[in-house]
Amino acid sequence: MRSWLRDIADFFFPRTCRVCGKVLLHNEEYLCMQCMLDMPRTGFAMEQDNAMAQLFYGKLPVERATAYFYFTKGSDYRRLIHRIKYNGEKECGYYLGKMMARELFSAGFFKGVDYIVPVPLHRSKERKRGYNQSEWIAQGIADEAGIELCADALVCRTHRDSQTQKGIYDRYLATREAFELLPNTPLVGAHVLLVDDVVTTGATLLACGEAFVKGGARQVSMATLAAAK
Repeated sequence: MRSWLRDIADFFFPRTCRVCGKVLLHNEEYLCMQCMLDMPRTGFAMEQDNAMAQLFYGKLPVERATAYFYFTKGSDYRRLIHRIKYNGEKECGYYLGKMMARELFSAGFFKGVDYIVPVPLHRSKERKRGYNQSEWIAQGIADEAGIELCADALVCRTHRDSQTQKGIYDRYLATREAFELLPNTPLVGAHVLLVDDVVTTGATLLACGEAFVKGGARQVSMATLAAAK
């Protein structure tokens, strides 16, 4: 019955690929098969000493770090991130989180991870946007990996303007005191996987990771949907 209703809905309101715009086939979700195959995957999960992990060298001990695909200026996949982040397509973030998790299993990326935590938004920004895109991505990863999501333990205390025009040091200064791990959370002594939508300089992830360590987390790993290139 559900398949029949889906066919009718697709006839009147065809679903399209969020990357290339082509009409999706019955068994495709959000992205067509060709765009899934063409996705510029980073391969970071197969390399311990990858470019993302190097962002934290000498700053924070990170167990593992990975990003699913590259985020380059003007690319179709950059627009995909914007759809998830600003255009209300949070369900697409959830879907890509699940897809990412499936590909990370073969690399043993989730070994020893106790909790998955999304990078939080300040409550005023989340209220304006209506959702936290990183939480939807993290929920997809958590559901696929079978690891508990802990979305309320880390909070953003300060409202930050857009960081896109700031340099590495200015981004770090703007974020270093923004995040706080609440007391009496299960993250004390745990291996935490921190999830965000995009990593550029790593300043936001670094600030969150420092909050975890300060709050008593045992190990910190990082995963983002995309990495700026």
